[in-house]
Amino acid sequence: MDNKREKKIFYASLFLSGTPLEKRFFRAFFEPVNLENRLLEYAEEFNKLDTGLKIRMVSGGFQLVTESSLVEELRPHFGEKSDALGRASLETAAIIAYKQPVTRLEIDEIRGVNSSGTVKYLLDRNLIKVAGRKDVPGRPLLYVTTKQFLEYFGMNDLSEMPTFREWQELKQSGG
Repeated sequence: MDNKREKKIFYASLFLSGTPLEKRFFRAFFEPVNLENRLLEYAEEFNKLDTGLKIRMVSGGFQLVTESSLVEELRPHFGEKSDALGRASLETAAIIAYKQPVTRLEIDEIRGVNSSGTVKYLLDRNLIKVAGRKDVPGRPLLYVTTKQFLEYFGMNDLSEMPTFREWQELKQSGG
């Protein structure tokens, strides 16, 4: 397949998907030799076009997104994300992301409130999952974040999160 057609398929796939597409998705269309390098090159080339859209790495895949500098200006015309998380869900998700694997009791101790409803909500949204049981009496469930968590927060991996100390400082300052 020629390079021009390959780029078109890459861009069109990202547009149609609306969610991150992993490298393995493109193996069905493209020659596998140096595939990741070519995809990174296509993304970089697209991002230089200054179109109001960007291709970014999210959750181990590529995603077409609105340029961050335009989001606030466009929000009144397109509304808020209807799937926005509330404060309790954000707090619980952050605790799980930083402390994983973590039990619900450990989450409750950090938050100072019962988090069972919030944990269930995050499970239902596929932002967290059960990763097994802790080897202590009662064998409580252990929770970890999912790829959907990374996608929701626009991260490629957890290393992009602020440190736990930075997060707590932001939380205390109301940020």
